[in-house]
Amino acid sequence: MRISGLLTAWIATLFLALPAPAWNATGHRVIAAIAYERLTPAARTRVDGLLRAHPDYAAFIRGIPDRGAPDDARARSREAFIAAAVWPDNIKGDPRFYDDTRKDAQPTPSLPGFPDMKRHTNWHYYDTPYTPDGAKSVKQAPPNALSELPRLIKEIGKAPAPIAAYDLPWIEHVAGDVHQPLHCVSRILKSMPDGDAGGNRVFVTPGNNLHAVWDGALGRDTSDAFVTRLAADIVKEHPAPSHIEESPKKWIKEGAEIARLQVYTFGLETGTREHPIVLPANYAENAQRVARAQVAMAGYRLAAVLNDRLK
Repeated sequence: MRISGLLTAWIATLFLALPAPAWNATGHRVIAAIAYERLTPAARTRVDGLLRAHPDYAAFIRGIPDRGAPDDARARSREAFIAAAVWPDNIKGDPRFYDDTRKDAQPTPSLPGFPDMKRHTNWHYYDTPYTPDGAKSVKQAPPNALSELPRLIKEIGKAPAPIAAYDLPWIEHVAGDVHQPLHCVSRILKSMPDGDAGGNRVFVTPGNNLHAVWDGALGRDTSDAFVTRLAADIVKEHPAPSHIEESPKKWIKEGAEIARLQVYTFGLETGTREHPIVLPANYAENAQRVARAQVAMAGYRLAAVLNDRLK
């Protein structure tokens, strides 16, 4: 597949950054921190108001002091935005919500403020088929990130406040997810005709799967001090481009291409739990470099779509 000049240039910058210990909670918090600082005053006001209307707002700001000072108010608003970016992952283990992707799913009771109580686990990714050995291609059916993220972005600017408040954490989160290359692809092999589920079925040392290697590429420190410092370092390394792409479809296409070029660099092996793949010596360092560039772009793009929709 031919890569656009812009994407080629962007991938080239991945190798200029210094490695450092996205898309566990740390990664999502860093993306949100970058985006929040780039919101226009109008968009920030709208964002802050929507999150205050979210049913889980109290959980978003837990631990942030409220002494009535302006700085406290801004800290609560910023933390709400950053915490909300992780919320769609948190509800995967929340008993108030149920896994609607299971055939035997049992809906949980409806609660005020939530349009539904589904976990929507299939919204987090789009498995672009990648068939390097000529295996039969299999496309992922909707709903998925490709169908839902554009819908949510389009909806948030005109939806009633309760719907927009629910949509916002999903936009934050899924916009981040699709900048993790393995949320944009499933490698389908003749030996694995159902696909590798974005690297989750590829076993690598030490005792890990390929997807987890990339999810944790920025480390696991979720403290505000670490997130703020890392966000600042990443922005310095990867300044915003003059043109910021706002199409989730193009984001996903780029992510799939990066996966082909930078993730699956070890051949057609899939490994097993008993005999995992030994990744190349520089693999983790390169993953960190790619991750930092992708997290920067995710933050810029998230801010751009919110600025556009929440004027």
